[in-house]
Amino acid sequence: MLKTAWNEWSLKALQLETALLALEEIELPDAMHALQDAAQQKLLELARAWQKTQPAKEPRQWTREEKAGGAPRDEELADLVKGFREDGKTWTLYRLTSDKKEVVETVVSEGRACMAAGGEYYLGQWDAEEGVLEVGRDDEAGEPGTGLVLEPGGELRYSPSPDLT
Repeated sequence: MLKTAWNEWSLKALQLETALLALEEIELPDAMHALQDAAQQKLLELARAWQKTQPAKEPRQWTREEKAGGAPRDEELADLVKGFREDGKTWTLYRLTSDKKEVVETVVSEGRACMAAGGEYYLGQWDAEEGVLEVGRDDEAGEPGTGLVLEPGGELRYSPSPDLT
């Protein structure tokens, strides 16, 4: 994902929400419930305080290219496409270039996608209707994913939990 204040904040917000969910799921002995409840309250306070620091998204203007069988500029994605050619698979390349000269490339084939954004790579299920990458998700393998959803421009799609506001 892109190195933006929004992405950094969103990732931490998701981690805090996940920690809250995990704490709720831990089955501790009755003697520990008071400590668990106190920990949940403190973690909830922390998550709510973090929500108040939510930054604005940095405005960007994107130039979007979509090309069936397109050639990525990113070396790793180019190697992936080379394998697709050898296997006779079809693919689509999505390349977004921002007014800040950031480039995000996503190669999509058979509902799966690999995105190169901010020097990192993300694999997962491509939601064609929404036009987003669900990181780690693989319906064929029964993998639910990480919960991270990336927009084609390399930004996290995140809405704060209403329980925290």
